[in-house]
Amino acid sequence: MRYLFKKIRKVIISFCCMGYLCFVSSGAMAAEARYMVLVSGAISSVPQLTPGEVRKLFLGVVLIKDGQRIEPLLNATDPLLHEVFLQKIIFMSGDNYHRQLSARIAATGDPRPQEYTDHWQLISALRSRRGTVSFMWNKDVRAQMGIKMVQELWQTPPE
Repeated sequence: MRYLFKKIRKVIISFCCMGYLCFVSSGAMAAEARYMVLVSGAISSVPQLTPGEVRKLFLGVVLIKDGQRIEPLLNATDPLLHEVFLQKIIFMSGDNYHRQLSARIAATGDPRPQEYTDHWQLISALRSRRGTVSFMWNKDVRAQMGIKMVQELWQTPPE
């Protein structure tokens, strides 16, 4: 019964997120475009990544770029952000993502991307661990928090 409740909850959350995305991309909020960005700690020197590298990184593939191992931190602090990331960057539903990730981790033994549900713990991890990256809305990136934008990943479509 509990499993069924979780499944129904996921479907409802996904439906609500997609409804919200449709609303955001409509003319009602066109002046306020949202940007999803890749972020790292302010003192980190993470280079820009291709869309394929970002996708592979969050699917558990070890990525070394410019001699530096890049470590993904999965941002689960905002359900809408998480859903948009999975659909627009990873190109998978939440269930498919977790299945693919689990299969890859089981096959290779590589570490699973650490998942953060607390915003401040995510910020702290980004600040304290070199080579870590995550994703968030551009409006949530502030220099005084010790994080910086590496690159833009996605933006709400224009009208």
